Amino acid sequence: MQQQELYAFKRDRFVNNAISELEDANRSPIDGYQDLPLMPLEQATETIVPLVSNLRNYVAQAKRKCNQDFKILTWDESAAIYLYTMPTCFFSHLNKALRDENRHALKPWFAYLKLIMHALEQLPSVETDVWRGISTDTDFNIRQNDTHRWWSLNSCSTDLKVVKLYLGDKGTLFAIRSHYGKDISLFSAIESEHEVVLMPGTRLHVKSDVLNFEDRHFIIYLEEIQQFIQTASAA
Repeated sequence: MQQQELYAFKRDRFVNNAISELEDANRSPIDGYQDLPLMPLEQATETIVPLVSNLRNYVAQAKRKCNQDFKILTWDESAAIYLYTMPTCFFSHLNKALRDENRHALKPWFAYLKLIMHALEQLPSVETDVWRGISTDTDFNIRQNDTHRWWSLNSCSTDLKVVKLYLGDKGTLFAIRSHYGKDISLFSAIESEHEVVLMPGTRLHVKSDVLNFEDRHFIIYLEEIQQFIQTASAA
């Protein structure tokens, strides 16, 4: 993979191009996959092979390289998280489906979603400050005391330098007080990014109006106010 392409994939994990990528989502809860059985990763991704090029190779790589040292997760659960964090187009396809107003677009992802959500729910929730960015300082209307719900899997970092690296010279930073996020750094393909995932359905309370920092970066303080909607009941 070319260095520029790798940078673009990694950037897209922590920085959105516009607030609409977070807000333009189906407002109805994710439903329809909770009662599926847990499947091996190879089987859980079979229905999305036509949607993600080279997916079978990514799955094989995830199974080989994922962290198997922590028995809190099964091999397939650990590999499901590793696959999500690999610098490929996989995670962006998943989040596009999660945000799609047409819930039928998510159906091919049900088996994988069941597996990764079950994996994430096995991990302890963390109370920490995390960061996420938007590469613009306009096109949003966020006010103190607003409440927002994000339906995609949102990757954040506990290390501000990681997000600022991909944000560039101008943009907006979300400073989020996480209460229910999942620290996946030990299971990530890129452990040094200190990644915490906010689960689909996370509700966020706006703690401040937009703060202007040196006319280059704008900062918005958010706080999780309700646990994500648990959607991956045990098989």
